Amino acid sequence: MSTFKQVLLLLIFFLPVVLLHAQDLSVEEILEDKILAKETQGTVIVEGIELFSQVELPKFYTNREFELAWTSHKNRRDLIESLESSYDEGLSPEDYHLDRIRKLMAKSDKAKLSKTETADLDLLMTDALILYASHLLEGKLEQSEIRKNWDVERNAGPSNPDSLLTITLHNQNIKQVFEDFKPHHYMYDLMKFHLKRLRKESAQGGWPWVSDGEVLKPGDTAGRVAEIRKYLIAVGDLKESLVENKNIFDKDLEQGVKKFQWRHKLTQDGVIGKGTVEQMQVPVEDRIDMLLLNLERTRWIFHQPDEDFLLVNIAGFHVKRFTNRKEVFNSRAIVGKYHKESPIFKGVMEYIVINPTWILPYSIATHETLPNLKKDPGYLEEKHMEVMDNKGKLLNPSSIDWNQYSSGNFPFIIRQKAGPWNALGEVKFIFPNKYAVYLHDTPSRGLYNQQDRAFSHGCIRTEDKWGLLMSLMNDPEVWNMEKINEILESGETTKIYLPKPINIYLIYLTAAVDQDNNLMFMKDVYKRDDAVLKALKAPFTFNEG
Repeated sequence: MSTFKQVLLLLIFFLPVVLLHAQDLSVEEILEDKILAKETQGTVIVEGIELFSQVELPKFYTNREFELAWTSHKNRRDLIESLESSYDEGLSPEDYHLDRIRKLMAKSDKAKLSKTETADLDLLMTDALILYASHLLEGKLEQSEIRKNWDVERNAGPSNPDSLLTITLHNQNIKQVFEDFKPHHYMYDLMKFHLKRLRKESAQGGWPWVSDGEVLKPGDTAGRVAEIRKYLIAVGDLKESLVENKNIFDKDLEQGVKKFQWRHKLTQDGVIGKGTVEQMQVPVEDRIDMLLLNLERTRWIFHQPDEDFLLVNIAGFHVKRFTNRKEVFNSRAIVGKYHKESPIFKGVMEYIVINPTWILPYSIATHETLPNLKKDPGYLEEKHMEVMDNKGKLLNPSSIDWNQYSSGNFPFIIRQKAGPWNALGEVKFIFPNKYAVYLHDTPSRGLYNQQDRAFSHGCIRTEDKWGLLMSLMNDPEVWNMEKINEILESGETTKIYLPKPINIYLIYLTAAVDQDNNLMFMKDVYKRDDAVLKALKAPFTFNEG
């Protein structure tokens, strides 16, 4: 007899026995088989779907001796409604097995599910709960895997997720637990409000079109003025009112244009030029995408914000302080230029230095200062700089033959003396970090008036330097301009420790909402958005690494 016929006879003989055995298994035994199969196949799989939770889910079912977890109709209904509402969080319900769960639930309404289907539904629901909760808590994506220089630690999860899951199902408070896992910051809630609003406006046909054309100024009359008026009313920057001639660029329209420019970080001159028109021509669907990806960034950062913290939004070119969830300080800022990006990370600000000196980074000393020294030996004196050896001993620059050194063999330290000429200005704010980045002043004050303020080598320059100092010291009787001027006039480098260290977040948001519910859009100065949006819209896949 051929080998094929022997195998066929064996299958015919044993198959009924195998099927009978499967039918005799209890739901608990089927659950156990599916979970223990992880030891041989590497992951827990349900109907070809690789589950997300490959640690907590097996642990959860093992601890409950493989009993079904989703016997409560309320828990099932609350889970499905919560997964559906993930759309309003800027996430994709399809990531959480929702279609398969719905099909199994619909089937159970008409007929009794098989034991295998019952086990599958239970596993899918548990996995969906864990996955959705993790996305609310940590975000769907890991930003550091998409782009370097994102160094904010992931939000801490519950200390005992197995116990939390058991208690949540027992108390039937699934919706409340999901709420607890969302970021607790007004910006997150308001961004969701605007996401829902813009989606509705998109479904209704989007925003009115604004045509290209000549620059328009207050007092002008042209057909395009009526287009712009209609557009600004649609986006909420201009109230609808009766006007005799919609083609006249009147005072109300000018104020509407300025508000639009302010919300989009444009120069607020009330003039409708190329840059303003370009922003008006961005379709509502693109603005929706910006909200989606920045809601994700908010989940990375604002899960449990401190009662008091500093926030630098690199894309927004500003520094803010939040105390008791209210904005108490706001200043324009200058950030790192493209290809010399300011890093994204969390630090702790500890002290302030007035009349700082500046140790030039090695790259600046060798690539910018050294070439100038080779041309002009008096360059250091002209720039109020001095040269030291690696032990800090001052050297005579005229005794050094700069032509024999290069970026590969430069054994010196270049330091700029304290004073109004210093690149750090009159003050710097220190939060020790591996990037050697800090906040500081600058003598180039005119740069703050620029629309796009990405000019630095990575550090953050803050415009309202003394406002920030006095806010942090929080003692107006001592730390006022009289005291500050006294230190400045002394010329002495003075270190001042904060009364209480404060967390500072350097982040990157290209869409945000302020406390007055104004929706802001910022330029993607570091070109980060596309990669985040692409990853966010892709189906979620389990990554064991």
